[in-house]
Amino acid sequence: MLASPLRIEDPARRHGYALAVALILLISTALRLWQLSTPTEMMFDEIYYAKDAKAIVDGRVGIHGQYRWAAGDEVSWPHPEMGKLAIATGIWLFGDRSFGWRLPAVIAGIGLLTCVYPLGRRLGLSPPWAILALLFAAADPLGVAQSRIATLDIFIAVWTVVCILFALRYVQDGWRTRWLFLSGAAGGMAVATKWSGGLAVITALFIILITWLAQRRAARRDAEAARGDQAGERAENGAAVLNPLNLMPDAEVVPAAPPRGSAWRRITLVAAAMVALPIAIYLLSYAQYFVAGHTVADFIELHRQAVIFSLNLRATHTYASLAPTWIVDYRPVWYYFEGTTTYRGVIAIGNPFLWWLATLSLVAAAVLTFLRRSYALLPVAAIIVLLYVPWFLTQRTSFLYYMTPVAPFMAILLAGALCLFAGGVLPRRGWLAIGGAALAAAVLWRPIGIGAGRLFWTLPRGAGDSLGWIGVTVGVLLALAVLIFLLSPRMRRYRPWTAMIVAGLVIGIIVAFVPIVLGLPISPRYFEHIMWLPSWI
Repeated sequence: MLASPLRIEDPARRHGYALAVALILLISTALRLWQLSTPTEMMFDEIYYAKDAKAIVDGRVGIHGQYRWAAGDEVSWPHPEMGKLAIATGIWLFGDRSFGWRLPAVIAGIGLLTCVYPLGRRLGLSPPWAILALLFAAADPLGVAQSRIATLDIFIAVWTVVCILFALRYVQDGWRTRWLFLSGAAGGMAVATKWSGGLAVITALFIILITWLAQRRAARRDAEAARGDQAGERAENGAAVLNPLNLMPDAEVVPAAPPRGSAWRRITLVAAAMVALPIAIYLLSYAQYFVAGHTVADFIELHRQAVIFSLNLRATHTYASLAPTWIVDYRPVWYYFEGTTTYRGVIAIGNPFLWWLATLSLVAAAVLTFLRRSYALLPVAAIIVLLYVPWFLTQRTSFLYYMTPVAPFMAILLAGALCLFAGGVLPRRGWLAIGGAALAAAVLWRPIGIGAGRLFWTLPRGAGDSLGWIGVTVGVLLALAVLIFLLSPRMRRYRPWTAMIVAGLVIGIIVAFVPIVLGLPISPRYFEHIMWLPSWI
């Protein structure tokens, strides 16, 4: 259980962190708005959602379609209406053109980033490390791509992070009812965008349940200590239970009191906020559907057909992939591609350095939890598992961009892992080291990549395909050897600086992917060098 972060008392520090957050959000907004209308034609699933949003604006959702139960001219009827309503708002304000379709996604993407810093704080990071988590999230090409296309996943993502943020506020800030209902409202918006938004509600309920049980246990322990039964044990172990690895040294070390009143009253309140309220919001998203003449019987049949569709979707798609491969960035999705001598493309791809290191951090969280009884990374790792692992059960056609709600928590996890690796120390000139490493990654990734490719693949392969794969194996083993060396005790004193350099590399590498996220013209040779894995093409 992580304690609530204390307010930063020093005005200079507080204003400095606020300015840093604002600057990151401003740059991220500019990046998402840059040539937002390009390409002008619909790309990927915009042919469903943008068209359906226009049908909503025109009021073409009545009973006149091929099937009475369907929402008129909408073709994406297996999904609820809330995300399409958001896109429709952009069309209503700015017209039926690419800027109008996509602007709501930009707003949702910035809203998501706005939540990362407070989420990092509430999941155990001190302010500088929470800023680093925000930088990681801002440097994820997947978030940029999803914020520039009129599809539903960015809306699920923003409501997911808001739902979890409010759930954390509820359990950390005195169990105030308003945060519980705000969490439920955000979860309802997620579910009303796509059914997979239900994972946000499940995760929020898990946070509430686990914290409630932990704090009731702490309250019983305190009562026993007050009677003198366990006073010594409480003094010795209390801090370790609440904040095991002190990722957040300025945190409130005294837990909020467990919610007052009977357990049944608390259960009823949680059920109202996290079950009844999301259902009400879900139904509200279909208001236009009912106003257009549909009956309850139509609504029930619509959902029966949607369940059948979702359970039986087995369409073959070039960029479909299995859920276990998503977190390692194995099969990204090309939304748009054209060109012969010059290429333009838009790809939904994760930041490979961020995602690969976050995967290692997830393993580290498990090792620390089960072998060392160290729980600093456990809360954010548990959130990732709850949002991601249920996808392993799906048999339907699925895609890597379903990770959009998970990616912000991967950024927080990596920031926490680097904090742990550095012993919580951020060197005095650490930000300069991060900036230098980011600049080096932005400028040197291409020559270094070309050199490594020639050394470990092209030259060995010249003597035979098998030697080429041996060369790749040697390169991977050398990388692992470097990692093991950095983790060795003899490098402990240099770990803070190593963490800064790694952070800079994660941030700077986004420069390599910006052209194929924003649809900028690139040469075939650039395309060849940025496609690091055959599965990315």
